[in-house]
Amino acid sequence: MGDLLKTGINTKYLAPIIVAYAAAAGLLGIDRVAQVQTLLQHAGFAGVAGIVMLVLQELFPRSVKEVLVFWRLRDRVPGCRAFTGFAPKDPRVDPTDLAVLLPSALMTPTEQNALWYKWLKATENDPAIADNHRRFLILRDSAVLLALLTLATPVLLLWPASDPARILMLGGGVLLTYVFVALSARNAAVRLVGNVVARKVGTA
Repeated sequence: MGDLLKTGINTKYLAPIIVAYAAAAGLLGIDRVAQVQTLLQHAGFAGVAGIVMLVLQELFPRSVKEVLVFWRLRDRVPGCRAFTGFAPKDPRVDPTDLAVLLPSALMTPTEQNALWYKWLKATENDPAIADNHRRFLILRDSAVLLALLTLATPVLLLWPASDPARILMLGGGVLLTYVFVALSARNAAVRLVGNVVARKVGTA
C-alpha cells in the first residue's frame, strides 16, 4: 500500500519543484529580461542540478529522510511517542479503551512505533487514513528534495556568469521553503499518528 500511495508523487509534486527552482535560478541569473540566453543557461544548469538531487532523493534510505524532516537522530518518527506523547492529549481517544489494547509493561519508543505501525497497516485501507498517509509522503519527499536543493545551490557559483548575491538569495529562499515544508510534513505525520490511534481505539 505504501508504494501505491507514492505513485505519481515525483511527477505531480517533485518535478514542479525542480521546474520552479530552475526558473528562479534562471531569473536571478540575469540583469535584464533581454538576456534570454543567460536565463536559459542558468535555468538549464539549475535544472540539471535539480534532477540530480531528485534522483538522489529516491536513493536515500528512509532513516535519512526522517532525519531531514523530523530533525532527530533517535526515535525520529512520531510513532515512537504514539502512546505516551500524542494519544493522552487526543480528546478522541478514551484512555480506558486504549489501555486495553496496550501491553501492561511500559513500552520503549521503538516498541511504540512498531505497535503503531501494525495499527497503521490494519487501517491503511480506510480512505481518510490513506489520504492522510499520502499527504505525509508528499510533504516528506518534497522536504527532502528541498533540503538537497539547498545543499546543491552553492554549486551554481561554479557557473562563470553567476552572481554570488543572487545565488545566496536563491539558496535562502529554498532553505526557508524547506523549513516550511518540513514543518508541514511533521504536522501531517502527527495527524496520521493520532488518526490511526483514534480509529483503532474507536473500532476495537
